[in-house]
Formats: sequence, structure tokens, C-alpha cells
Amino acid sequence: MAVPDFPRPPRRRFRPFCPGPQFPRHLHIARWAALVCVTPIALVAAAGSVFLWELAHGPVDITRVSHLVEPVSIAAGKRPGHPAGRLSWDTLRIQWQPAAGGVPAGLVLMARGLKVTRFDNLIAERAEEADAVLSLSALFEGVIAPRTLRLENATLALRRLPDGDVDMDLPEQKRGGRGVPTRLDRLRAVDVHNVAITLAGLPQDRIAVIGPVEMQARRIRVAPHSPDFVWTGTARTMVMLDGFRTTLTAQARQVGNTGRLHLGSTPFEPAALGVFSPLAADWHVPVSVGADAVFVPHGMDEQPSELTLNLSLGDGQVFQKTADPIHLHAGQASVNLRMDRPGLDGGATVSVPSAGLDVADNAGALTHVHASASLRLDSLRQPKVMDGDAEAGLDGVRFATLGSIWPASIIKGGRRWISRNITDGTGRDLEVKAHLHGDHGPDSILPVSVQGQLTGRGLTVNWLRPVPPATGLDASLHFDGPETLVIDLSRGVQPTGVKENVLLPDGEIRIGDLYAKDQTGDISTHLTGPLAGFMSALAHPRLHLLARHPLPFTHPDGMVDAHVRLTLPLVAHIPDGALHVWTQATFSGVHLGNVLMGQPVDGASGKMSATEDGLDLTGDGRLAGIPTHVVLHENFQGGAPSRVLQTIDARSVLDPQSTAKARIAPGGLFDGHAVLNAHFVQQANEMSDLKLSLDMAQAALTVPIWAKPMGEPATAMVHIGFQKGRMSVLDGLQAHGTGLSVAGRGVTRAGKLTGIVLEGFRIGRTEGDARIALPQAVDQPIGVTVDADPLDLAPMFAPHPPTAPAAAPRGGSGEKSVSMGDSWSISLNAPHVYYGPKAQVGGVVSQIELRNGHLASGRFALDAPTRVRAVLADTGREHPFVLDIDNLGTLLEGLGLYDRIRGGQTHLDGVFTPDETTVRKVPEGRNTKSAGLWGGLPPFRGHVEMGPSQFLRPPLTLTAVSDLSPLHWLTNHLDRFEISHLATRLSLAGNLLVLHDGVIGNQALGATMEGPIDLTTSKLNLNGTIVPLFGLNALPGRLPVLGHLLSPEKGGGLLAATFDLHGTVEKPDLSVNPLSMLLPGVMRRILH
Repeated sequence: MAVPDFPRPPRRRFRPFCPGPQFPRHLHIARWAALVCVTPIALVAAAGSVFLWELAHGPVDITRVSHLVEPVSIAAGKRPGHPAGRLSWDTLRIQWQPAAGGVPAGLVLMARGLKVTRFDNLIAERAEEADAVLSLSALFEGVIAPRTLRLENATLALRRLPDGDVDMDLPEQKRGGRGVPTRLDRLRAVDVHNVAITLAGLPQDRIAVIGPVEMQARRIRVAPHSPDFVWTGTARTMVMLDGFRTTLTAQARQVGNTGRLHLGSTPFEPAALGVFSPLAADWHVPVSVGADAVFVPHGMDEQPSELTLNLSLGDGQVFQKTADPIHLHAGQASVNLRMDRPGLDGGATVSVPSAGLDVADNAGALTHVHASASLRLDSLRQPKVMDGDAEAGLDGVRFATLGSIWPASIIKGGRRWISRNITDGTGRDLEVKAHLHGDHGPDSILPVSVQGQLTGRGLTVNWLRPVPPATGLDASLHFDGPETLVIDLSRGVQPTGVKENVLLPDGEIRIGDLYAKDQTGDISTHLTGPLAGFMSALAHPRLHLLARHPLPFTHPDGMVDAHVRLTLPLVAHIPDGALHVWTQATFSGVHLGNVLMGQPVDGASGKMSATEDGLDLTGDGRLAGIPTHVVLHENFQGGAPSRVLQTIDARSVLDPQSTAKARIAPGGLFDGHAVLNAHFVQQANEMSDLKLSLDMAQAALTVPIWAKPMGEPATAMVHIGFQKGRMSVLDGLQAHGTGLSVAGRGVTRAGKLTGIVLEGFRIGRTEGDARIALPQAVDQPIGVTVDADPLDLAPMFAPHPPTAPAAAPRGGSGEKSVSMGDSWSISLNAPHVYYGPKAQVGGVVSQIELRNGHLASGRFALDAPTRVRAVLADTGREHPFVLDIDNLGTLLEGLGLYDRIRGGQTHLDGVFTPDETTVRKVPEGRNTKSAGLWGGLPPFRGHVEMGPSQFLRPPLTLTAVSDLSPLHWLTNHLDRFEISHLATRLSLAGNLLVLHDGVIGNQALGATMEGPIDLTTSKLNLNGTIVPLFGLNALPGRLPVLGHLLSPEKGGGLLAATFDLHGTVEKPDLSVNPLSMLLPGVMRRILH
């Protein structure tokens, strides 16, 4: 049988023989995939086991491996892909540190040749060696927590960032990000050797150099098996910044269960650290700092419980911006901070157990300042409530150099004022104690009570420069509340710029707002002394009182008791309106010259008050000897030009004695008293008004042409206007009363009153107009022109009473004071003039000149009742006088003086001269140096002649004697006696008229006469002879040689009867001795 033919299978690829079972293709692929995955893991596990075994037995050098990732970017740059800092190393080794002694296992990193390269390939930092042990548990959490650090021979470059953080000094570094978390609470050992650090980013681009830093520190247990650790070890480094250089040392040690840290420094000047603190920049003083701190451990942490800071200062200066440097000779201070519980979260107590400074003033004298303080804080981190006490003191101080030891920033306003204005004196034993409290943080702490004292001697105090200072003051310092310093002053002298100084019995300076930016001053003084000193002080320009508004008074005298107060801000430049002045004063026994129209005030007393706004004064005194009450107000404020600057109201009581003494009116002008009221107003536009009113109701007034009884109303008033202190107008001149009506005005020119015009006046019986021209110089008279009809001048021609000699002027110079009222030039034109109680004359024209109160010259003309002309000349020492009367009988009868004379043309001439001595027997009490007439003329001598006249109703005796001449019987009359001639020499002194060699008579009868006639009493005391047959009987007396023997009387006869004439002019008493005719010639004269 045949075999079937099967198809041939395809030809397969040759496969080598492999022992083992044959698997399906998919299992075969899975086997190879597993082998690829497991083999690396196995290799890594094997390598890891080997690596861990090496780590456990010593450091493993991983430099080659680490170079695969080197350099490592440690600071990102501002541009992506361009890091700002890259870390590289020369070698890197690691080691496993097994757990031991309760310390967990850690990883040791040991690097050599570390470098940090900047983006520009410059090396920023390097370190030869750096070792660290890192906590593995922290690393597993992504936190770097070193347990030990060692750094050797390294240079680090750091930069202080604007936010205060410190980072590596890498340009183009991108800021921000969280960085790698780092913890140092597990650090137990630090070793640093020869490490230098530069710190950039300081103010003004300064760079600090720190190093070399040397540190060895260990954290140890406070006791075996204790969970608490403390640091022990030492550290040392140098810090340099420009000129600043100091070496800092630190030592940590264990004391009991606490850690103690001591920090120290070598001396340095804080001024070199001025870039950090402007306050430090001023301290050019060597300072050494020592600090001790106590820490309480709590596990690996330590909490501070106490800190003590000790400062020691050497010789140097503290500069000030607004004052000269303060020279510190030496000083020390200790500050202690004690926490209520360890840490910074609770309350604390800050104390300064002791602090002392030896300060040298600019004269080199030392002042020792000591202080201590204690302050309680409710919270150390954020204190709110603070309470404490402080005290300070010094042993002695010289006020002249106080500013050189008082810091300008402490109570700067008070310091500025005291150091600048108390320029001399000494102070000792200053002690100040204060209690401090604040409820809203450090800025709110202020003293709530202050106590203190200071004793000063011999102080010189400038109240307000440039006013002269008070000197010789004693002082006592104390506090009135926490913000007010009080300086009590006593027993000083206030110079015033004049001879009289003012005493300062007591005073007070109060400096307030001590803790504000600027302080305030309140100065009160009690001053006593002479008025001249006060006026000089108040007139100082700095006070803005009398300097701006000066008082016109002169020669001030008297005593003043005043209280002055100044308030001002104690700043360098006092703004306008910030200075306030108050003055209150009482004065007594005051004299002021030139108070009103040149008249002085004496014996004044009153009160005055003044501020920078105004002055008020009320006082009583004697103005020109007249009792006066004055109320004055001065306004110092600004405002409109029409505002009132000054008002004065014065009330004066005039009496006869005071007005005569003030030369306002002559003595005898009035009795009783009159009241003068004055109201003066001055405006800011330099215009002022003065209103005067005179109430004469209680005065009995008698003037030459008018009289007013007491009790009868009468007033006078006037208004005077001034412009720029000069009179510009005088108007409203009025006077009213019974028989009195005057209205007038003044005439001014160039600020002076040149005249007064009275229009339509009526005074008594006188009516008319008058013009008064006032003198413009001392030697000019007052000119008066009167046109009156009628004019009553009868009282002016009454006998002039003798006047007492003028008193010497004030000051005792002995010189006669000159008054413009002493010289007059009076012109009179009066058609009708009352020249007596009833009689009147007409056609009167007169011009008289008075000089120094005496009649010097004049002219007088009268037309009715008869023509009269008189001329008085002035030749200096003598005054020639001539009088012509056309009809003496008519004149005497018209004047109502004598009516028994008819006719008689009279001529009188002579001279008023002080050399007249013929009148010797003047009645006692009369002035022999005066004629006794009105005008104060000196004695008179002269000669009078009268023509034919008749003597009416002659005495019977005279008629009987006339009958002795039989040749003239037909011409004799019983009712009249004919007088053909009359002539006599005469002299007048003290109102006593003396006749010399008088001759009177006619052809039938003649007479001689001589003797005095008293013009005051009208008494006659004449004697003489009656010569019958006058024409024949008088011939022997004219013979040469024998004539005087035959007729001894001038104008007498051989035979004559003697007579005496007594009585008065109105009632003469004539007695004749007929028997004397039997004795011829000289025998008759001898017997008579």
C-alpha cells in the first residue's frame, strides 16, 4: 500500500540550542522585561548597602558624584536661567552619625573649598572648611536644622536690605520667595575660627567689617539627665566702620540652673556710628559697654530673666545743633531690666540704680550730676501702662556757664531762657524728684508730680533783653505741679538807666509746659523805688509801653510800689503779639514837671495799671500848687486813624493861695474856691482836643472891672484843638454870669496861639471889643487893644497895695523866673470911661507898657471934663514924667474928688527914680522903694506949678489973715480966695507926698508951706507962713546976703504969721498964730 503525500513544511531559521524548557513566546518576553527591571534595583540596593556600610564606618567622599550637579544655584537672578549666586566646592564628604546619648542620628556634611560665585563669575564668598551635622528627622520634613556648625577661614559678604533683613550680597538677586526653612533650636555646638564678614547696605553706602570672628560655644545640660540646656563658651570679634573700631567679647557660663552671658567692648566713640543714629553722631566721648544677662533654660530654649547694662564714659564732648558742645569729664551709668517671668511676654521693671556725670563748664569748673530711676512696665513687648520714679541732682552750678552744661534738648525753652537771661550767680544743692506715669505706651509717659529745690545767690536776671538786668538776687527753685518750674527771687536791685535804681524785694519766674516742644514763661516782680527809675524802665523800647507813647513829664520824683508781670513763649524769636505785660503800681509823694501848659504836679498819689494794650492812671496831687484829681487812659492798641489813644480827665479846685502861687491869677482876685474841669482826647491821627470849663459859683471874684459875690453862678469854658502836638485852633471861648458875658476865639499860626479876639464882651459896666496879641518870645510883651464904650476903670486907679516879694523859683537858683504874663503893652480907646464910682471922663486914649510887672512907660490923653495929657518915659533906671492939666478945678470936680477949686492950669514934671531919699519918715509897713502908685513905680521927685485959681469957701482964719492987707480990702471975698500962683517941689514914696518950699498966694496975701500929705489916709500935716502985703512985704527977702535973715522962708516976707494945716483934704483944719508977726525974720523961724 502506498503512503500519502503530505505537504512539505516551510523552512525555518536556524536556532541555536538552549538548554531548559521551552516557553511560549509571550512568557519569554515577560521574563526578559522582569530581568531588566529587577537588575537595576538589585544593583542600587547592593550599592546602597555598600554606601550605608561605608557611611557608618567613616566619611564618604562624594566629590565626583557631586560634581555632576555642581554648581548649585542658591540665589535666583532677575533673568530666568541666570542665577545670582552659584555654590561650588572642591571636595564634599558625608558621614552617618548614629544616635547616641539620647541624640538622634544625623547627617554630617564636610565641605572644603566652598565658593559662591556671582552672575558675573566673580567670587562673592568663600570658606576653606565648613562642617555641619543636620537633623535627619528635620530633613525628612524639608527643614534644615543643624545640630553643630563649624566654619573656618571664611569670608562672607552680606547686605542689609531696606526692610531690615540681611542676605548674601549678590547683585542681580531676585528678592522674594520663602527660601529653605531653617531652625536653630537644635544647635548644640558652634565653632567659628578666622571668619571675616563684610556688611553692606548701611546708610550712606557705608560697609562694616566684622572679624576675625572667633567662637566656641556648647549647649550643655544644666544637670545630668536634665531636659534643659544652657550655653557655655566664649566669643571675640572686632567691628570696624570707617573710623569706628571696637572689640566685642562674650562669655557664656552656667551658674546654678541658669545661664549667664557677659558682653563687653573696648572703648569707642558713638559719633562713629552716626550713620545709624543722629543722636550717636553727637557723642564724641569714649564709651565702654558691659552687659550681663541671666537666662532660664527650658529644654533647648533659653528665656531671659534679667539684663544689666553698665556704661562707662571718658573725657570728651557731646555736640549740639543749637548750642556749644558739652564737655564730659567722666561718667558712669547702670541700667537693670528684670522680667516678671522669664521671657519677653510678661511685665518688667527697668531701673537705673545709679548714674553720675562730671560735667565741665566752659570755664573748666566741674559739676557733678547724679541720677537714679525706676520704671514698672505692664508688658515688655508692647508696654501700655508704665509707672515709676526718678530723681536727679547736682552739687553746684554757676549760672554764667549754665548753658554749657545744660543739654539743649532738655526743656529747651526753659534752658534757653535761663542760660541766656540769668547771666551771673551761683546755685547749689539741686534736687529733683518726679513720679512718672503713662497709660498709652511710651509716648504717653509724663511726670504726674515733681518735687525739687535749688538755692541761688547773687543772681543777675535779664527779664526782657535788652532791658537792663536785675542784680544781686537770691533765688529758690521748686515745682508747682509736674509741668511748671518756679524760681522765687528776693532782695535784688533793678537798674533803670538813671541815677535812681529800683529795688526788687521779691519776684517769681514760672516756666510752664516743661515737656512740650516750647515752654512758656511767666515772670512776676515786685518793684519799689523812685518814680524816675520806673519811668526810665517803662520807657524802654522793648516793653512797647512809654517808648511808643512817651509821657511829656519832666523831673519825675516820688516813690512807687509796683507789681510787673510778663508772659512770653520761651523761643529764640518771640513773634509779634506773643509778649504780654501787666503792671500795677501805687505812687506817693510824686512830682512831675510840664504836666499841663508847663505847670508841675507835686505831692501826687494814686494808682496805675498798664498792659501792652493800654495804661490807666488815677491820682490826686497839686497841679501848679492847685489840688487836682486826674484820671488818665492810654490806648496802645492799633486800629483806625480816628481811634482814641489818650484821654485825660482832670478836676482842679482853685483857691486864692494856690492860684497866686501858680501865677494863674494875682492875689486878692477872689475868695472861696472855683472848680476847673479839663477833658483831653488824643487820636491816632495826631489830632487832639482839650476842653476846659471853670465853675465859679463858690468863688467871690473881684477883677479890676467886675465883681461877683460868692454863691452867684458863673462859668467859663474854652476848646483847644491840637494837630501833631501843636495848637491848631482855639474856639468856644465863653464866660457867663451876672454882669458877665464873653465870647471869643483864638488866633493860631504855625502851631502857636498868637492872639485872642473878644467880640462884643460885657464885663460889669464895660462893653466893647478886645484883641490880645500873645508874645512869641520871652522878651515880647502881651499886647492888649481895647475898644470899649463905656469902659469902667475906676478900680484900677485905686491905691495899689504893697505886694510881697516874689518867692525864689524852684531849685533855689535865686534867679528871677520870667513869665510871659509880666510884660504888657496895653492900648485903650474909650469915648466914655468910668473913672470913679460915678464920675466919668471922655475921649480917653491911652498906651502903657509894663515890664516884669512894673509900669515902664505910657501916654495918656483925656478930653473931658478937661484936657489932660501925661507922658511917662523910660530911660532905663529912671522914668521921667510930665503932666499937663488945662483946668485942675474942673478935673477934680468932674472926677468927684474935690469941688472947692476953680481954674488952675497945672504943669507937673519930675522923675520916678530909686535914688529918691528926701522922704524919710514913711509910716511903718510901707515900702520906701516904691512910690505907692499903681504900676510899681519907684519914688518920685519933681516940681508942680499951677496958674491962677480960686479956693472956694476958704476957712475964716484965711479970710481974716487976708484982711491984714488994707491995700487989697476991695478985692477980698469971703466966699473965695484968689490964688495967682502956686509952685512947690514935691517927693513921693510909700504913698506919702511931701511938699518942699511951697509958695502960694496973690498980691494981697502970700503963704509958704511944706510937710507931708498921706495919700492913703488923706491926712494933712503942713506948716508954713502967711505973708500979708505980699508984694511989699516980700521985697526984703530978695535982698542979697540979708534976704535969708529977713525972710528965712523961700517966698516969705519980713513980717509973717505962722500956720499949721491938719485934718484931711476933704476937711482941712487951719490954725494961724498972729503973734508970730511980731518976730521978724530969722527970730520967727527959730521960735516956730
